[in-house]
Amino acid sequence: MVANPQKQQGFILAAVLWVLAIMLIAVGIFHAYVQRKLEIGLQAKAHIQQQLDNQSTEQTLLYLLSTSRMTLAGMTFSPLTQAQLLDENFSYTAAVGDELLMDGTVYQGVGTSGFSVQDNGGLLAINAPDISVLSNFMDHFERDPGTKTRLMGALQDYIDADDLLSLSGAEKLDYAAKNMPPPTNDYLRTPLELKRVMGWQEWLVEHPEFDVQNWLSIGRFSIMNLNTMPRSLFAKYLNLNEQLTDQLIAERKTNPFHSVEEFVLRTGLLLTLDEERYRFLPGNEMRLKIWNKGGSQARLISLQLTPNGLLGPWLVDYEYSVQSVENNNEALAIRQSTLFNTALGDDRRGH
Repeated sequence: MVANPQKQQGFILAAVLWVLAIMLIAVGIFHAYVQRKLEIGLQAKAHIQQQLDNQSTEQTLLYLLSTSRMTLAGMTFSPLTQAQLLDENFSYTAAVGDELLMDGTVYQGVGTSGFSVQDNGGLLAINAPDISVLSNFMDHFERDPGTKTRLMGALQDYIDADDLLSLSGAEKLDYAAKNMPPPTNDYLRTPLELKRVMGWQEWLVEHPEFDVQNWLSIGRFSIMNLNTMPRSLFAKYLNLNEQLTDQLIAERKTNPFHSVEEFVLRTGLLLTLDEERYRFLPGNEMRLKIWNKGGSQARLISLQLTPNGLLGPWLVDYEYSVQSVENNNEALAIRQSTLFNTALGDDRRGH
């Protein structure tokens, strides 16, 4: 029996169409697979580039901080000239105008990275034996003297090396009664460790405007630097309005303060400031924040400059991730630092 030619042709056409459909589906799946792999590859490449940018920014900063001169305005890469060295009236710490500010000002780093440098002297020291500076600052937030006394007493007991209970303080038995880890009887390692001190976690939840991360340092001396205070702390510490705060912040960038007497005369503020409690030159303890544009996290590195140290020119105290500076509520003063140009071999100043 001879098969119908039309039926055979129809079967062949249907088979061809099915094969073409299967091939199209296979090609589509393969294309989607390749496209996905390309996207993953591009994302991985971008991530690696961000890491390289951050690493380059960090290492450049560490190099500059270790080798550059400090002035009252911050860190300068401008070398001293022979004429300046011979000039008896020349001040080694006088501002020169190209300083990298050390008050948390945001700068553009390598590639897509951003960074800021904060002198610890511009922050409130929580490890200082004399807690009067921190205690007085607490008056801006806590009106109940009893609450403040308990918080300060608990902090002192947490840090001191003995188990003796201070007035309104808290020691091991008090912590055990509340199922809390006992006090370390040692200096706080990071500002965030303050939340482990009895009473502080609850108080900080009730006062979210108290910025532990950006206002406190693990310093051990109650000495403040009015030239390097971050803007928000500067305003709250001196009880300034927004307009005066902006004015003084802008002024100290180009004409930094050099003494308490001069600060009071120039600002006209009715303040009683102890000269011994203030300094105006950045110190050797600071912290860096480095992040990528659009990222949600920044690396915070707390370090000490140790130019004569046995372990190297700097010593890292601690390092962890914090919220990106780009995402905080404080106004940004984004500036392009010319220091990186010289350090990376691209000196645009013509020197």
